[in-house]
Amino acid sequence: MRTHHTRQAAQGKTLCTQLFVALETAVLERVDQTDTFLLQGTVPAWWPSIFGTTTPPSTVQPGERSPFLKQFFTEAEQSWARHAAGLVRSGPWTERDQHGTTLHLEATALLVNSRQLLLVARLGADFEQARATLQQAREQALRHAQTTKLQTRNESRLTSQLSQSEELRDDLLGVLQGLGLATILTDGQGRITFISDEAAGLLNLSTDRTGQRWEQVLSCSKKDRDAISTRLRSPAEQHDPLTLHLETGNPRWLDVTVSPHPRHNEKRILLFHDTTEIHDLRRLLDEKARFHDLVGSSPSMMQVYQLVRDIARVEATVLIEGETGTGKELIARAIHCSSSRKQGPFIAANCAGFTDSLLGSQLFGHKRGAFTGAVGDQAGLFESADGGTVFLDEIGDIPLNVQTSLLRVLQEKEVTRLGEAKPRKVNVRILAATHHNLNEDIVRGTFRTDLLYRIRVARIQLPPLRDRRDDIPLLASAFLGQIRAAMGKGVDQISPDALRLLLSYAWPGNVRELKSAIEFAAIGCKGQRITATDLPPEITRSQSHTPLSTWMPPSTSHDERAQLLRALNQASGNRSEAAKLLGMSRATLYRRLANHRIDIPR
Repeated sequence: MRTHHTRQAAQGKTLCTQLFVALETAVLERVDQTDTFLLQGTVPAWWPSIFGTTTPPSTVQPGERSPFLKQFFTEAEQSWARHAAGLVRSGPWTERDQHGTTLHLEATALLVNSRQLLLVARLGADFEQARATLQQAREQALRHAQTTKLQTRNESRLTSQLSQSEELRDDLLGVLQGLGLATILTDGQGRITFISDEAAGLLNLSTDRTGQRWEQVLSCSKKDRDAISTRLRSPAEQHDPLTLHLETGNPRWLDVTVSPHPRHNEKRILLFHDTTEIHDLRRLLDEKARFHDLVGSSPSMMQVYQLVRDIARVEATVLIEGETGTGKELIARAIHCSSSRKQGPFIAANCAGFTDSLLGSQLFGHKRGAFTGAVGDQAGLFESADGGTVFLDEIGDIPLNVQTSLLRVLQEKEVTRLGEAKPRKVNVRILAATHHNLNEDIVRGTFRTDLLYRIRVARIQLPPLRDRRDDIPLLASAFLGQIRAAMGKGVDQISPDALRLLLSYAWPGNVRELKSAIEFAAIGCKGQRITATDLPPEITRSQSHTPLSTWMPPSTSHDERAQLLRALNQASGNRSEAAKLLGMSRATLYRRLANHRIDIPR
C-alpha cells in the first residue's frame, strides 16, 4: 500500500512538472525571507536566455536580472507578510533575451502551506493579437464619444484577462457590449455569430438572429446589399464607411465599416453608426438651398430668389441677363411656376441661329404657302403659349424685322401669322434673356431701343459661378445625385482634393460647365468617391494654366472687337471653335464678325 501511494505521489509530481513546462512557467520558492529563490521542477526553455543557465534545485536571484521583477517583490512580500491566501499578479511586462528577442512575461505571487512561491510565466503569441484587439476597441470607444470612466473600466477589465488566450473571444464580445457599439460578427459563410444589444436595437431586431445570414437581418436595397457583400469578400480592411438606408417601419441611415477578424481572416466584424440625424440635417439644408430647380444659398442667389418672388406677382416683361451657362432658363421657369400662369404652358425658344423667315415662322406661325415648305397652317409659339409664358433666350440675336413684329406682340397683345393679314389676340407673358450688352447692340444699330425698354420693365442679373463659389459644393452634390440616379452607379462622394480643384477653377462655362465636369468625372470614376484625377483635364490643369476665354459683356465696341479677335486667335481661325470659346452660336458669331467687319479667309 505504501509503495502504491509513493508511486502516485511521484506520478503527481511528474504531472505538475510537465504541466508547468507546457505552460512555459518557472516555479520558484523563496529562501529565508531573502531575495534568493529556489528553482523547483524543470525550468522552461526560455528561462536560461534571460536569467542564466540554472538547474533545479539551484538557487537564483531573478531580481538581479530583471528590475521589473525586483520591484514586484515589494508588492509580493507585503502579500506574503499578511499570509494572504489570494494571488498577486504583476501584470504583463517585456524582457529582451541574450539574442535580442522580446519576451512577454507575467509573475504571480502566492502562499501555499506557508511556502512563499513565485510563478514566472511566458505569455504566448496570442498576447500580441489580444493587445491589437484592445487597441482597436479603444479607438472605437473614442470615436463613439464614450466617457473616460467607461473606457478605463473596459480597458482595465480586458487587460487583466489578456493572459488567458482561451477567453479572448468572450472578452472581446464583452467589451463591444460594454462600449455600446452596434456590432455584428459573421463567420466565413456569412452567418451571424454575434449581435450586440446596440445593433439589435438599431436594426429593429426583436429576437436573436444568431445563425442566420446577414442578408436576412439587414432590410436594405439590393444595391446596398451588393456593396456590403463586396466588402465582406475583400480580405483587406476598408476604412471608408458604406452608407445604408434601412427600409423598415422606422427608416434609418447607417454608416457601416467592415473589418476582418484579428485572429480568423475568414470572419468579419461589422460596425454600425446611426447617421439618420445627419442625413435629416443635410436634407433640411438642401431644401433651404433650393428654389424650384435652382441650387444655391449664397447671398447673391438669395437676392435672386427674392427678386423672382417679387417679379412673379406681377405681369411685367422681364429681361434676364447673365453669362452663358448661369441658368437663365431656370430663372424663367421659376418665375413662371411662381406666377398666376403656372397652370398654363411654358414655351422656351432660342433665338440664335435662325434665319429671319424661319424665326418669324417659329414665333408667329405661318399660313399654308407663305413660303417654300409651308405645306399647312402652323400656329407659332405665342399662340401655343396662350395663357402661359414664352421665354425668348438670346433675344439680342433676333433680326431687326422680327424685332418689329415682337414689339407689336408686346404692345398690342396680338400676332400676325406669316402670309396672313388678320392679327390674332394672344394672352402670353414674355420673359427674355441675353448674355451680352444690349445697349451696345443699340449703338451698333442691331437692336431697337423701344424693344429694349419694352422687355426690360423688370430685370434680373445672374451672378457668374466664379462670384458665388460657396454654392459650388451644393451644386456639385446636386448634380452628382442626378447623375448617379441616371447612370445607376454607386458614386456618391467628392474627395476634398477634387472639391478644392472645383473651388479654384475659373468656370468660364459657369453652372453648365460644372454639371458637365461632374458627369465626366462620374463616368470615369472607379469607386464611390470622385477624386481629383477623375475631373476633366482643363480643371486639373487650372492651377498652372490660364483658362480659355469666355464671352463677357463688353463695355465698348472696341472691347467686343478685341474679344472676338482673341477668341479667333485661340481657335487658330476656326470660327466654330471660336464660337464655343465665346459661348455663342455660329450664327451669332458670324453676325458679330460682320458688324465689326472682321473677315476670316476660308
